[in-house]
Amino acid sequence: MLFRTRWDREKLRDIREFETLRRSLEMGGCNCILFYIIITLYTQSKGESRVLRGFQDSNMKNRVFSSHPISASVKRSKIQCVDACSMVENCLSLLYNSVTRICKLYDQDFTQEDALPYEFEENLDYFYIIRVPDGSITKAECDKQSDFRYIYLLDFCIKVFFDDKNYEEALEKCKTFHGGNLVKIDRKLKQKEVESYLDTVSSNLDSDDQIRIAGYRSRDDHWVYDDNQKLTYFNWNTERDQPDGQSGIALKMTSSGYRWHDVSDYRDLKFICEISAR
Repeated sequence: MLFRTRWDREKLRDIREFETLRRSLEMGGCNCILFYIIITLYTQSKGESRVLRGFQDSNMKNRVFSSHPISASVKRSKIQCVDACSMVENCLSLLYNSVTRICKLYDQDFTQEDALPYEFEENLDYFYIIRVPDGSITKAECDKQSDFRYIYLLDFCIKVFFDDKNYEEALEKCKTFHGGNLVKIDRKLKQKEVESYLDTVSSNLDSDDQIRIAGYRSRDDHWVYDDNQKLTYFNWNTERDQPDGQSGIALKMTSSGYRWHDVSDYRDLKFICEISAR
């Protein structure tokens, strides 16, 4: 696999400006604003050009997690650490210490509730990683297609449909939009973004509503997407003993967010479509 890396000098300037602004805000006692530094790498594999973006979340600065990394090595810079992640197919996030230069790669996302309480490591930065085709989705494209909401951080468009349909009907409806499908929640970060979006339309939802998403139980008892790719991320409502034998997946609001319930393919439910770059 061949990779080409391009670092734009303007990005480097943006990082310096960000660090200056962040320090001034911290000295002023402000910790209420969320910033991201974005490192963009351009990769090429099997003739396909793709963009890899590393988003540095300043609210996760110096946070430590109990999960073991899939690899750890010394890299000279954040950019090289992000580049290392690009070479590992299941790498979703990383931690980089700018003093020790230790680069740790992870196959999962982390949020603040995952951080160990009262444990910190100086000079530690957290990045999550997304991979998208070079011709990525834009907000304008989302707006053109029945007012889909654009989610920049994960480069996709999303919309909940309130007319109840069974699995096949919902899938066909999503496919009427260019690049459309039932929303595939394949990582914790995407689960959080979908939850945030649903919060903005909650006035149109009842507390008992279940909202269909992509994924079904295969004949050999594995959870897969329509392309037969196996699910590796799950958010089942284990307090309600989910899953309990049905074939589809739906979100249901609980006290701990929108948790997954398995549902019948034949049941008419609200559903969420997404449009992503191909």
